Amino acid sequence: MLQFKRNLTIPSILLILTILVGCTGSRRSETGIQSLSSGNGWVEETLHNLTLEEKVSQLVFVWTEGAYMPKESPGWEELKRLTVERKLGGFIFSIGDVYEYAVQINKLQALSDVPLVIAADFEYGAGMRIRRSTTFPRAMAVGATRNPDYSYRMGKAIAREARAVGVHQNYAPVVDVNNNPMNPVINTRAFGDDVKLVTDMALAFIKGTQEEGEIATVKHFPGHGDTDVDTHLDLPVLTLPKTRFETIELPPFKDTFEAGVMSVMVAHISATAFDSITGIPATVSPAISTDLLKNEMGFQGLIVTDAMVMKGVSGKYQTGEAAVLAIKAGTDLVLMPPDVDIALDAIVAAVKRGEISESRIDHSVKKILRGKQWLGLNQNRFVDVDKVFEVVNSREHRLLAKEIARKSITVLGNKKGLLPLGGLRGKKVLDLVAADDENPQNGRQLHGELTRRIGPIDFALLDPRSDSLEYASALQKSLQADLVVAQLHFYTRSGQMTGFIPDNVSSLLNAIIQSGKPVVGISFGNPYIIMDFPAIDTYVCAYSGTPVVIDATAEVLFGEQPSSGKLPITVPGVFKFGDGENYPKTALCTGDPREAGFDPRELLKVDDVIKQAIKDSAFPGAQLLVVRDGIIAHRKAYGFFDYGIYSQPVDNGTLYDLASVTKVVATTNAVMKLSEENRLSLDDPVVKYVPEFGRNGKEKITLYNLMVHNSGLPAWRRFYEFCQTPQCALDSVYASGLVYRTGDSTIYSDLGLITMGKVIEKVSGTTLDRYVDSVFFQPLGMVNTMFNPPASLFPRITPTEVDSFWHKTFLPVQGRVHDENAATLGGVSGHAGLFSTSSDLAIMMQMLLNGGVYGGKRYLKEETIRRFTSRQPGGGSRAIGWDTKSKGRSFSGSLTSMNTFLHTGFTGTSVVCDPEKNVIVILLTNRVYPTRNSTKIFQVRPRVHDAVFRAIVGERMETK
Repeated sequence: MLQFKRNLTIPSILLILTILVGCTGSRRSETGIQSLSSGNGWVEETLHNLTLEEKVSQLVFVWTEGAYMPKESPGWEELKRLTVERKLGGFIFSIGDVYEYAVQINKLQALSDVPLVIAADFEYGAGMRIRRSTTFPRAMAVGATRNPDYSYRMGKAIAREARAVGVHQNYAPVVDVNNNPMNPVINTRAFGDDVKLVTDMALAFIKGTQEEGEIATVKHFPGHGDTDVDTHLDLPVLTLPKTRFETIELPPFKDTFEAGVMSVMVAHISATAFDSITGIPATVSPAISTDLLKNEMGFQGLIVTDAMVMKGVSGKYQTGEAAVLAIKAGTDLVLMPPDVDIALDAIVAAVKRGEISESRIDHSVKKILRGKQWLGLNQNRFVDVDKVFEVVNSREHRLLAKEIARKSITVLGNKKGLLPLGGLRGKKVLDLVAADDENPQNGRQLHGELTRRIGPIDFALLDPRSDSLEYASALQKSLQADLVVAQLHFYTRSGQMTGFIPDNVSSLLNAIIQSGKPVVGISFGNPYIIMDFPAIDTYVCAYSGTPVVIDATAEVLFGEQPSSGKLPITVPGVFKFGDGENYPKTALCTGDPREAGFDPRELLKVDDVIKQAIKDSAFPGAQLLVVRDGIIAHRKAYGFFDYGIYSQPVDNGTLYDLASVTKVVATTNAVMKLSEENRLSLDDPVVKYVPEFGRNGKEKITLYNLMVHNSGLPAWRRFYEFCQTPQCALDSVYASGLVYRTGDSTIYSDLGLITMGKVIEKVSGTTLDRYVDSVFFQPLGMVNTMFNPPASLFPRITPTEVDSFWHKTFLPVQGRVHDENAATLGGVSGHAGLFSTSSDLAIMMQMLLNGGVYGGKRYLKEETIRRFTSRQPGGGSRAIGWDTKSKGRSFSGSLTSMNTFLHTGFTGTSVVCDPEKNVIVILLTNRVYPTRNSTKIFQVRPRVHDAVFRAIVGERMETK
């Protein structure tokens, strides 16, 4: 017996025990591997009724497309012949669509006397073969998460989709330990190069698969991880000693056998440690398929060959000879012979001439029939087509794929802190794409994600068609850029010897790196390619280029998801197993409400509140955005710009006049920043910066008094009625007297924030709008936030009040600030004037909730934000610039915490941030259209916020 040198830790032992216990916990798992070695009734009866030819046919599976075939097409006629006349035991389905699979499999099942087993390669999901089904990240990405539960859940999800369309056997998981960087065929198909990691992930995948009634198949025995020859093209010869196999290649197989995996695939590999004759593929070697696999390792499940059409075996043997040798070696299922009729006839002939005993055939047929019985095919061989859409590509499965992808992205190096990306608007960025095929869409998805976050950036695509001039142009663009994002699309593809970076690409990358330009390299395929440009500062491994992975990569690049992946391999001379730079999530991302802890059905109730408000004419339209844990869980637009019959609908790009929300988004943030830089102090008297303010008893008023609204200034005055210029309005503000003694009372005052805006301008040396745009809005990517929007944006801005008493145009105010004093001041003021969208405001609010960091860049100190958003002494609700939830009735509803900071705008806008529950709610309306006399929003706001907070899972229980 082989002595397996395993270093099993307590957790791995517990995992194996858990799987073994799980294998006795359901009807299917209870009979799992044991069902293949015992059985009676239907199995014995069916076997008894089969002729020799029919028995042999049970042992051969043929490949077929899963695409639609009309009744009289050659393809369908051949499938029908193989089912009705040759009576094959099953088929291997390939590329097709969801319903094409289900309907076609049902039709084949109806034609067959004995139920068919339908098999497929679903290593990373049904999406590997079936269009519009779920595609998961590659196995190596799952290994990068270090979480076997992901492998378990992924195995379950794949099995559910497989059974839903009629597929019964998955040729997965790959349990090869990929420790050869030059492996041209396994690569990211493996969980990694560590025995324990591969074993743990495989055990979990198998458990999930077989719990759902799907046969799992471990491959490629006795181990394909240390080869540099693709078995599709030739026969790899492994001259490794037996001790090496016992410590690296075989332990994952051994542990999965013990855990009850039902099937194993034998590879076309020559292993001299077990077969004395060099050059004999394992698939036709009794020394490997019987002596090692069955006798020494004790495997009693289904043994299947790798595809017999592959050159690793077909290049050495004729079709009939290979099929006979495979059966003699110990195989139960011969997959994909080059000519099925020749293979079947050869096996039958071998039995008739006594080369193979019929009892040997019966032994394998019984295992196959018992497998069919375990699958329940003797009871019902058909799938319910009407239920397919409930399972395949379900929201649950898509969310799982997204979650795995996000946790797998591995950031390496990052010595210059290039990631997460942030503050790149206005910078010169080159998106350089290098690919190993000629698909014009290469790199386009990530490019779209980059431009959505940064703005227009340059793009260069290099592929096998590119000439020296294109390479020279790419180098020139790189040298002129502030940052180069290098997308590397090099994939190992079966039978193609691809995935390795060509010299001209590595030379280009090394030239850019040596120039000192910051480069972020992203491998969407082979992670080992960095060996050709090891000096790169930041390297990201995504392990595949599927849409869900590319989206996740973009999120990690910009800090919308944390970087948490750990390298599941060693890259010789560059990175070691377990490397991975971690940083937290600091930017917003869009997600499913469930990801943010909301009940989606409950959260949708907020739509009813807003739609009813529109119906009641509280406002003509609105935007609502809800964030929790940095995830945008709800972003919707409602209604129209106004109440006209053909009014323009509101969308998420519509701009609203923020009114007094300007006080916190612009003015308060500016004060926080300047105070951090010691350019002003809240204890300073206002007259230090604006001497003319010190009239009429205002000499001792401090900046703090202005910011907490206890200066004694009046709330508001109609300066616009007698002032035609900004200077006149300012002089009137500065000349205003006090209506109560400073510090005695709190009266919300526009005059104080108008003054504060001018203090900011004096200290910063520029106008308020330019200062906040350069320090906050542009770096944060808030491109839709501005004072005095240009006329080109007017069509995107909702109208406010119909002007019936100031200029008396009797037209809606649109594109000009609604507040008349702010308009008189030129549209830029510390109290009003900003226009924005809910999406932009969410960025600012998340930065504050993050303690001053967004996208990996720090804008404010955490202690500064805490100070300005905390309730101030005096018994009221005022913070510094901000307001907080009042102890009585609050517009933020009854469920927000008392540490919530918030603000409203007269036009019908509001921002709410609850740091205890990590929730942001932004509601934008134009409730002043057509007149400011409408007060219905005061009843709507609490209902909106209560509906949002009630939707938090667990919140309803807490509030009952």
